[in-house]
Amino acid sequence: MLMGWGPFRFTVPNYSVEQLSHSVKSRVSSQQVIGARPPTHLLGPDEETITLQSTFHPFHLNGKGLQQLAGVQEAVRQQAPLILVDSMGRNWRRWVGTSIDSEQTEFAVNGVPQTVTVSLSLTCYVGGLSQAGGISLGGGFGFSASFSAGGFSVSLGF
Repeated sequence: MLMGWGPFRFTVPNYSVEQLSHSVKSRVSSQQVIGARPPTHLLGPDEETITLQSTFHPFHLNGKGLQQLAGVQEAVRQQAPLILVDSMGRNWRRWVGTSIDSEQTEFAVNGVPQTVTVSLSLTCYVGGLSQAGGISLGGGFGFSASFSAGGFSVSLGF
């Protein structure tokens, strides 16, 4: 297994991962101030994304790549956060599929493609403020904040 995302296994020769792109971003903003350099505000982490690039050949060996492709497409439709692991045993946490693009080429006489190229985009799943920590400003005059660390959490609101 090269990678596993929930029940899906990306292996040679079925449906392998040839390229993994990983993007980690942070949110940084500047405030315009008259007569001075703009101060920088560090707003915290932003989305973390992974893109898995694959090419497989449905007729090669046991030919289960098209079945797995259909399952991965359904998982993206269902927006199911699934655990991502790699071949070294590293647990990458839970990720949700945000898009999957596939290109099928070189068709056999029965219409089955002989080559399929797939790009699967995943976003790290963070399930709300109780898991992420942070401050939320609501509409009107309301204010709420939540912070958790280990087994300790604090919630404020007014």
